[in-house]
Amino acid sequence: MTKIYYITTLIILLLSIAGVSVAQNTSFRVTPKTIKNVEGYLEKLEKVGYSGSVLVALNGKPVISRGYGYSDIERRLKNSPETISSTGSITKQFTAAAILKLEMQGKLSTDDKITKYFQNVPPDKSGITIHQLLRHSTGLQGEVGGDYEKIAEAAFVEKVLGSKLRFPVGTRFSYSNVGYSLLALIIEKLSGQSYEQYLYANLWKPAGMETTGYTRPNFDKNLIAVGYRMDER
Repeated sequence: MTKIYYITTLIILLLSIAGVSVAQNTSFRVTPKTIKNVEGYLEKLEKVGYSGSVLVALNGKPVISRGYGYSDIERRLKNSPETISSTGSITKQFTAAAILKLEMQGKLSTDDKITKYFQNVPPDKSGITIHQLLRHSTGLQGEVGGDYEKIAEAAFVEKVLGSKLRFPVGTRFSYSNVGYSLLALIIEKLSGQSYEQYLYANLWKPAGMETTGYTRPNFDKNLIAVGYRMDER
């Protein structure tokens, strides 16, 4: 979550530098001096290690669209507005939106229990609802394996259902990647499509997001940013 925190902080700082109040809802006028101040701030951040692509838009029009730092340190490839980056857990927003879209289509209710979608759910987890999955209040573990560990769907579900709850269902909040993986499986079960296909048809395509996805977009590999965890590629 660290990277997302930095991005959120950066957006707030950019708004402050530009003299924009988040609470205002009027139109803004951006002067060349304001743009220069923001670009100067971003250049200072780049010197101390910030890396990413930045878009600043006001009133629907981009005023800054630039890359900073490297998308691939070893190959010395710079970030640009065209750089393709992993969204990490921002993906969960799309998962939640897809679940609500299915509810709008009459295919589920967020009050449904997971026993409606998965077999052999043990008693301690039989009361979990879709709503609780969305709100991280199921008591499920945060994860049951590494981010890049390969595992079949059936084996994953069995592992999740067989894991120990961290607390009784619905009694607390605890962030869970596992819960959102179950939501993704529910999306596939009800739509008859892959997770990516359903999100593209119902969310990304209507919003004009043609370069968002996993395997569907024909990504230029040279534009894909390399992920780093500390100094590990």
